[in-house]
Amino acid sequence: MRCDVWWAHPAAETAALLDLLDDIERTRYGNYRRDADKRRFLTGRALIRGVAAAELGKQPRDITIDSSCFDCGKPHGKPKVEGIEVSISHSGDWVALAVTDNAPVGVDVEEVRDAEIDGLAGIAFSPAELATFESVPRADRTGAFFTYWSRKEAVVKATGKGMTVPMSKLTLTAHDQPPRVVASDAAEVDVATVHMADLTPGDGYRASVAVFGGEAPAVTERDAADLIARLAVQV
Repeated sequence: MRCDVWWAHPAAETAALLDLLDDIERTRYGNYRRDADKRRFLTGRALIRGVAAAELGKQPRDITIDSSCFDCGKPHGKPKVEGIEVSISHSGDWVALAVTDNAPVGVDVEEVRDAEIDGLAGIAFSPAELATFESVPRADRTGAFFTYWSRKEAVVKATGKGMTVPMSKLTLTAHDQPPRVVASDAAEVDVATVHMADLTPGDGYRASVAVFGGEAPAVTERDAADLIARLAVQV
């Protein structure tokens, strides 16, 4: 089993990139108020279509992305592409796309930034994780928090239900150990079938990928800069 993770920086708007969006995506794009959010969303959709087209032998504009929420049906759910499994994440100056052939996958990238980490940890961490986290030196806690968070969000995204699966029901290894789900009180997460890997977006970021299945995947990180550049001018 393989899992490819593609990395791209948010691209500036071009007519070619906008042309890749469907009507629902154009509405979502227009609803973003901040230019940075627009660029991340636009790049994410282009990345999905560009990679999926290469995988499936199609043209990018012929790739249909279904983002219907499993719960309410609105277009803010995990993106689905017929023929492959995908997961998208973006934070700061990175957009990440994880792709597998047919195994459920989740990816998350987080910019390490100022946040109310103690309060968030109290909500998202299991009691065992919280005890470990509270022993981390204060100077190291922000980085440790985002390591935990990116790992846990990758797992819940792989379920297809995202943050409706309480993170606190999962217990993972400590932030300074290889990622693994140690225990799960969530029906959607079977400890025996979760495979995880930390990713390498660079300084100031934390990122992880989770894949569900019987076999541990070979995870390969790839640079999508050339792909996005081609899509940005394609006619």
